[in-house]
Amino acid sequence: MHKVIVHQQRYLFHFLSLLQLKMTCFKFNLSSYYQSLCRPVQLSKQGILLEVAIEAAATAVVNLKDPLNEWDSKVGDGDCGSTMYRGATAILEDMKKYYPLNDAAETVNEMGSSISRVMGGTSGIIYTILCKAAYAYLKAKAQPDVTSHQWAEAMEASITAVSKYGGAIAGFRTLLDALIPASQALQQSLKAGEDSVTAFVLSSEAALAGAESTKLMQAQAGRSSYVSPEIVASVPDPGAMAAAAWYRAAALAVRNTLESSLSAASSAP
Repeated sequence: MHKVIVHQQRYLFHFLSLLQLKMTCFKFNLSSYYQSLCRPVQLSKQGILLEVAIEAAATAVVNLKDPLNEWDSKVGDGDCGSTMYRGATAILEDMKKYYPLNDAAETVNEMGSSISRVMGGTSGIIYTILCKAAYAYLKAKAQPDVTSHQWAEAMEASITAVSKYGGAIAGFRTLLDALIPASQALQQSLKAGEDSVTAFVLSSEAALAGAESTKLMQAQAGRSSYVSPEIVASVPDPGAMAAAAWYRAAALAVRNTLESSLSAASSAP
């Protein structure tokens, strides 16, 4: 009987030791996971630009809330601005705490997580797909710093994913009517030898022009497709205008930040 008790005690001790080891490993992995989602103490050059771009893009969406709702009240549910506002504010809040800004791929992934948590409806799904597709492409490159050509290719991958799962293409009066021209202009500018910042700004102009051109399009997808052509022609597509706004804001913010840095460097003694 004594031997049985001793054996049971040894078994229990062994079991508890293994359990403690597993719990320690779990806590370590969980701690490492959350540490990876913390904002870096010091940002790299790309991390700084990524933060500037994200903040400008999200702020542009926040400021466009009322016009988006007004446009959407004529061709949709009237809540496009409010929905986009929730996503933008979540991104601004989460970026301060969790985004690993020195890792572009993981930052894009976390943006998708922020969006999926607070944005409902079609917009939430579309933007989650955009972010996750870009993340998958960038992650496959297995490097924290991303080249301008890789950003362009990631954008194209995102557009392809949205078109695949959403069924929309150019001319359907959706956000793709802003992003597709931007993607094409970005790739063309880079191939023509433009520097990355100039290419970004030029592509943002294409995004804005594409969004404004949706007034001339008859909707082929979403609630707008059930609205009379006369009403549709009176306003641009809210989703396209939102996409053009955040894309344009990001491009200008990156350009202004780099110009300020160069100016400060040239004036330094």
